[in-house]
Amino acid sequence: MISINTASDYMLSEPSFLINHIITTINNLTTTVSDPFVSLEDKKKPFVILEIWDHLRKEMNDATLIKIEKLLTTLTEKNDGFIIFLTEDFSNTLDYFVDGVIKLVHNFYKSYRLREMEIEKLKGTHISRAKIPFTLEEGRFKTFTRLSHKISYKNPKLFVPILDSNKSYHSSGNIKLDKKLNGGFRKGSIISIEIEEDVDRFVFVPLFSPIVLNFICQDKGALVISASDQYASAVTKYLSPHVNPEKFNKFFRIIGGAGVDYKLINGQISTEAENQNNYSKDLDKVLYNENPFNNVFMKWLQIYNNLKENFTKCVITIDYSFVELDYPNEPLIQKSIIELSRRVRKFDDLLITVSRPNYRSLDVLKSISDIHIKLFEHNGAVMMAAIKPQLFFYNIQNDYGEGYPKAVFLDST
Repeated sequence: MISINTASDYMLSEPSFLINHIITTINNLTTTVSDPFVSLEDKKKPFVILEIWDHLRKEMNDATLIKIEKLLTTLTEKNDGFIIFLTEDFSNTLDYFVDGVIKLVHNFYKSYRLREMEIEKLKGTHISRAKIPFTLEEGRFKTFTRLSHKISYKNPKLFVPILDSNKSYHSSGNIKLDKKLNGGFRKGSIISIEIEEDVDRFVFVPLFSPIVLNFICQDKGALVISASDQYASAVTKYLSPHVNPEKFNKFFRIIGGAGVDYKLINGQISTEAENQNNYSKDLDKVLYNENPFNNVFMKWLQIYNNLKENFTKCVITIDYSFVELDYPNEPLIQKSIIELSRRVRKFDDLLITVSRPNYRSLDVLKSISDIHIKLFEHNGAVMMAAIKPQLFFYNIQNDYGEGYPKAVFLDST
């Protein structure tokens, strides 16, 4: 790294002086040996970043500019080096000489900044992603990657709970998210999550699993009403390996794809119909489309009340968009949202709901929720934006490094 001070002497700011200095520096770097233990045959390869290029361009005419650009690129290539021209003018002649053109831009989503790297040219290299979102969080350049489905089932570890820091809040199971929420989700809160159609549904694993596991590990109830196209085993495989089986059976309930209340019996997912002798509080099957919605909703409340008999607090997660698919044009769905939220607020529990654009349930959920979060995909990266109130804007990535599903949030800044 070299520094050229042009403030004290006008002659030093002349383009000819600066260009000669850059050329000399490139040549010297290829011949000078600063380490006596490095042989003379090992030439150092120059790596030059020209942050002053816009300043120089303004001082030269077009003909001279083209000659200088040719000279610098040729000289760098001859010495097997690397040169980067930093410029804010994208309409210059450099495109013809360089091997790569990368544009850094920033846009806004709501009040949030969204930075993006556009790869317009990269000679001789396949460009798998032409646009890559990134962040400068903590002063570091970090790209937003695609959501990874990689989960290892060989060495699962027990979930390490994050204790509620405040009596008025339920922890989200993620320290960074708790800080953004000023302690977690306020007790009695309704959280609505709007998910775009093109978002990978696997995002629920690193996002929801820590919340449910954190409730169970703190001896609080958890009721998951999953999408009707999913079997309970597809959900519980991300939860059951990371919590004590006795505690899992005691504090966890799930309504699966067949609409059945499932339990973990001897390490295996079983329905109450298959284990009449093992489950003293057997519940009838709740088959979607075969029962009126009001009966289904009453069964949800029955399971919720059974959890509340023994445990003071509870979290409920439910995908209302799939409920609408099973019961199209059912007016009681909106009423069930109001009734369920009323009970959750009364008992200081936590309700996390999911819906999608153009569903009637979404309008109701957005209006009654304390926090509304939107999940959408942006150039291959899953983004999570707090819309009401505007608290955070994250890229979500999955991390299994601690032996259980966990979300890594990269702040878009």
